[in-house]
Amino acid sequence: MSFPPCPPPAYATPRSPERRSFGPAVSRLAAALGWPLMPWQEIVADVANEVDATGGFVYSTVIITVPRQSGKTTLTGANAEHRTLYKPRGRVWYTAQTREIARDWFLNEHIPGLEISPLKPYAKVRRAQGSEGITFPHGSMFRIFAPLPAALHSKQSDLVIVDECWAHELERGRQLDQAIVPTQATRPGAQVWKLSTAGDEKSLWLWEIVERGRAAVTEGRRDGIAYFEWACPESMDPTSASSWPLFHPAYGITIGVAQMKAALDELGPAGFGRAYGNRWPDGMGKAAAPKIPPGRWAAASVPPITTVPAGARVALGFDTSRDRAQGCVAVAWRDLGGLRCEVIEARPGTGWLAEHITDLANRRHPVAISYPADSPALDVADALATAGLPVAAIRGRDWPAACSGWLAAINERRIHIGAHPALQRAAEVAPGRDSGDGGWVWHRRGAVVSIAPVIACTAAVWALGHPAGAEQASWTAF
Repeated sequence: MSFPPCPPPAYATPRSPERRSFGPAVSRLAAALGWPLMPWQEIVADVANEVDATGGFVYSTVIITVPRQSGKTTLTGANAEHRTLYKPRGRVWYTAQTREIARDWFLNEHIPGLEISPLKPYAKVRRAQGSEGITFPHGSMFRIFAPLPAALHSKQSDLVIVDECWAHELERGRQLDQAIVPTQATRPGAQVWKLSTAGDEKSLWLWEIVERGRAAVTEGRRDGIAYFEWACPESMDPTSASSWPLFHPAYGITIGVAQMKAALDELGPAGFGRAYGNRWPDGMGKAAAPKIPPGRWAAASVPPITTVPAGARVALGFDTSRDRAQGCVAVAWRDLGGLRCEVIEARPGTGWLAEHITDLANRRHPVAISYPADSPALDVADALATAGLPVAAIRGRDWPAACSGWLAAINERRIHIGAHPALQRAAEVAPGRDSGDGGWVWHRRGAVVSIAPVIACTAAVWALGHPAGAEQASWTAF
């Protein structure tokens, strides 16, 4: 099949002609499955499937970012099937924004092509919810999984495909990385393929991936990371029809002027530029400046303690990350040394928060339990209030006052803060944003990691000074 020429990529790891590649085999298989590879897909397949003298794949990570409707999932589907055929007892896994979306692609787009191909007699297809997959007589399999930290627990993998990476916020994406790595520890030559169209301001995990890939191309790397990006250059207008054949790698093949115009009308210029121009928002990659001076933070940091002085008047604060991948609880009190606060607990997820705080409150009787009114953990607050605990949202102008008060206590050395790894990471990057009334508040979206520990500490200190009428109690150890 003849295709128009491929527009030049913005970034692409070049082919190493001295190396053998399984790219042509993937191309032949794709044609047999009814998905003949377009020129850009052949470029990627040739480089991504380069092998060294031992037959191991040279690139452990393959990153592909292209405009929508470019055909990235058909490329990865063909590559996945090649991997199951090439490697006896191979283990291939695929996920997307959610398991439901991955399942829809698998059942309604990938399997139909397989079932009209020469592979049909050899492929055993499972469609039942929870066990969707394809297995072959030599023990290889291709399955889907949920993009969750524990989804691949105790599994093994030779190829993991993560589609639409833009949908995962930073912490969830990093948890996904941590879930994948152990599955490949005993599988020589294993690969991870990460694919996506450009994201928005929340897509910090993908942005981190893109920056790493671009750097690999710029540095001339020929192993480890292979990176491919097709996008509308800054010098072009992505909404101009004359520019479409110059950057969209599938234009004139699987998408044409009518579809592009319809998408522009539906999405508007900004949305179209991201989705079909594969362009990031202006200013992406410029993290907001941290609010806490490193020197002042170091001066306020002290070794953590496990016992709060008996008779201390204490308060709790809590928060979660924006994607609810992390929850945090903090405590504040005063002792002979002055104002103190510490993180009691910071761990993945949020399901544990209400029970943990309730247990603490029933045993320790804090004077107040506070959280910012814009917290993603409103369900936790509701559960605490239903249990009759002294929980109170910090609303309106009180939240800017709480943020500036906590920072002033640090800058003026009026507070001691117990050292904690999650709190340290958050304090290093926590930015602020204008609250619109002359003040500022902590800016979750502007941070590259969760700042829930900083927010929880801020809320705890505010709660200490604004009790909800709970009885003062004598404390022992947390």
